[in-house]
Amino acid sequence: MKHHSQNNSRATSPVRVKQNCPLRRRVSFILSSLAAIFILLNWGTKTRFVTRFYEITDARIQDDVRIAIVSDLHGALYGAEQSKLVAAIEQEKPHAVLLLGDIFDQHGIDKNGKALVSVLSERFDCYFVPGNHEYKSGELGTIRQLMREANVPILAGESTMLTVNKTRVQLFGVDDGQGGKKKQLLQITDAGSKRSDEIFSILAIHVPNGVESYLHFGFDLMLSGHTHGGQIAIPGVLNGLYAPGQGLFPKYGGGRYDFDDQTMIICRGLSQRPLWLPRLGNPPELCFVTLKPTVDGP
Repeated sequence: MKHHSQNNSRATSPVRVKQNCPLRRRVSFILSSLAAIFILLNWGTKTRFVTRFYEITDARIQDDVRIAIVSDLHGALYGAEQSKLVAAIEQEKPHAVLLLGDIFDQHGIDKNGKALVSVLSERFDCYFVPGNHEYKSGELGTIRQLMREANVPILAGESTMLTVNKTRVQLFGVDDGQGGKKKQLLQITDAGSKRSDEIFSILAIHVPNGVESYLHFGFDLMLSGHTHGGQIAIPGVLNGLYAPGQGLFPKYGGGRYDFDDQTMIICRGLSQRPLWLPRLGNPPELCFVTLKPTVDGP
């Protein structure tokens, strides 16, 4: 009697696991989109500069005195041979152009910075105040020589008198703290001793940090740069996310600050560097400060 063995096992085909991961694809798409938006906003903000105007009235001012502030260029280019930047300055016809530090980057002298100095010095009375990046470049001596050849006075412990008709304004400039904090303090102290209450006085200092420590010298106006506007800003909410030397949420991110009868103005500067570091809600800026006579009431 033959026995037929029964095989109860069933042949099974391999289960195909679909490699479809909609959640992973969605997350990847969102991150890529956010990165693209970030890059576009960042670069779009940096390619154009805005012009910012400030006015200060004072009884000692009889004629308008207009000063252009070019700060923290870091070798950025705005049009061929800086044509867009120069055109914006020419339009306002300033009595003086203040090159307020970091015109050159820490990587050294570049053709864009040289082009700006060359063009502006031919058309305006320019004054240069060193910034920390001029020191970091290791080429400060060459930069000083470049300024001398362009007939641009270097205000690093020196002063000059701006005269417009019957109005005189004394402009003091001090060296950057990168060249020695003690030296800088001695220059500020010396400038304070030479300041006169009868003449409107300006202190040009690249870094605004520690302004409270020299308010007692009595300068009517302090002009600074350095902060780059705190990189990220939300108008009316956040005036800068981070500034060197101040850290997160800087007290002095940029703009105008009044201390009773004294004022500090921080120009947010023209820097586009580094490319990966964003300037959101905070475009590069060219500043103009106009000193005006006090208007008597009716």
